[in-house]
Parts: sequence; C-alpha cells; structure tokens
Amino acid sequence: MNKKFYTIMIVPHAAAKFRRVKVSKNFLVAAGCVLGLVFTAGLMFPHYLLRSSQLTANLQRLAQENSELKRTNEKFDESLADLRSRLAEFETKATKFAMMAGVEDSSAQQLAAGGSSFDLKGLSPKASQAVIEAEIGTLKERSGALQDTFRVLDVAFQKQALLLSSTPSIYPVHGLLGNGYGWRRDPFTGMRDFHQGLDLVAPLGTKVVAPADGIVTKIGPSGGFGNSVFISHGYGIITRYGHLANYNVKVGQRVKRGDVIATVGSTGRSTGPHLHYELLVHQRNVDPIKYILEEYRAF
Repeated sequence: MNKKFYTIMIVPHAAAKFRRVKVSKNFLVAAGCVLGLVFTAGLMFPHYLLRSSQLTANLQRLAQENSELKRTNEKFDESLADLRSRLAEFETKATKFAMMAGVEDSSAQQLAAGGSSFDLKGLSPKASQAVIEAEIGTLKERSGALQDTFRVLDVAFQKQALLLSSTPSIYPVHGLLGNGYGWRRDPFTGMRDFHQGLDLVAPLGTKVVAPADGIVTKIGPSGGFGNSVFISHGYGIITRYGHLANYNVKVGQRVKRGDVIATVGSTGRSTGPHLHYELLVHQRNVDPIKYILEEYRAF
C-alpha cells in the first residue's frame, strides 16, 4: 500500500529560495501525538506538584499526630500503672481487714492477681487503644469488687463496734478489790463458798457507772444483795450490781458505757460499803475481770 505524503513549503519573508519538506502522514500523526503529550504534561505538572506537596504535608501531619498519640498512650500507661499500684494496696489492706473481721474476701483476692503491667511502646496506636480499654475494664471490675468488699467490711465492723460497746470492759466503780471471783470463806458463816462476782470496796455514795452499753431490766431489792440493778447488754450478756444506796436509772432506760446508774451503799447482807458486781454470759456467771481491758484493770 502506498503511503501518503505531504509537502510542506517554507517560504521566508526575505528574498530567498523557498524550501520544500516532504513528510509522511504517519510522521505528522506521531508528531501531533508527541506535541499533545508535551502539552498535556505541561498542564498536569503544576497540579502534580501541588498534590505532591499536599501529600507530603499530610504525611508529616500524620507522623506528628502519630508521635503525639504514642506519647499520650505512654502517659496513659504510666497513669494506669499508678492506678494498678494504688488498687493493689487497697486490695491488700481490704484482705487484712477482712481477716481481722472474719469476713470472706475471695473476690478481691482473685482480682488482685489480674491486671499485669504492659508496655505500649512497641504497639500501634490502634492496638494501644485496645489494650488501654481492656485494662480500664479490668480496673473497673477490680474496683467494683473492692467496693463490695468494703461494704461487707463496713457492716462487719459495725457489728464488731456494737459488740465491743456492749462488752463490760471497764470497772463499774473506782475502789479497792476485796473478794474476787471464785472460792472464798463466807464473812458471815466462815464456810467455804463460791463467790460469783467481785466485791469492789469504795466510800458510801461513790458513783457506780455502766461498764458497757445496755438496757436496765430490773431495779430493786434482791435478797442478800440488797438494792440491785440489772442491765442487759445484748449478746446474752447481763451485769448485776448489789448493795447499792441509791438508783440513778429506771427500768427500760438505755445506758451508755460510763453513765452513772447508782451509788455505792451497804444494803442487804453486807459487812460495809462496797459494790457487788456480777457478769453473766448466757445465764452463767463468769469472772468479770476477764472482760475488763488491760488498761482499766488497775485501780
């Protein structure tokens, strides 16, 4: 097939011979494509430069944000480590208090073993976030269990406090210890008998106080013990006070440890002014001195 050719005449403005240039159609097409590509490239190059600079700026911004996020995660890690440490201290104390109060503390002990430390430095921001969220969930669970333990401890300590306040732990009168609890010779018969309380010698009219919180259940003469007061302290504990001169309380009255309930006398079967003091636990007499705190045992 014959190729088509075109003749291009170049005519100068000055007086000179013109020139003819013979080119093929394919050459013209190729030249047009080249010129088109050059023109298109010229138009696209500034846009490419703009996009390239924008991408570079975005990459730099993302790198900076990533660096800041890592630093933030590391600070979170430090804060969580501090929280773990503090929580572990509270869990240890809660366990000790639970042992003192006789309270089961399995929940806090089980959770105390969890929540081990971790290092976020080698993790991606997304992975770090997931680890932090999981750790926060664990800490919430542990703190919830700790709150439950403290609520149980609060109830237990309230019961302990009530029991302690109801325990006759001080002497009801300041005086000298005459006859103690146990076997002795009866001062009237000379026979050996069992003394079921304490004889506390004190001047006539000396104040007699309640050794623990309780309710006055009985007032009045009681055989050889003369004028007497009975106080129920709960938990099966009852105290009895004999040979009194006067009463300072009424039946049904609530008293606190240290409240004045009567005065020392010598009523009933008595050799002189003193207080006969008995302590019964579940209707059985016991030695009152065993319930008196060490610091209050010396007159």
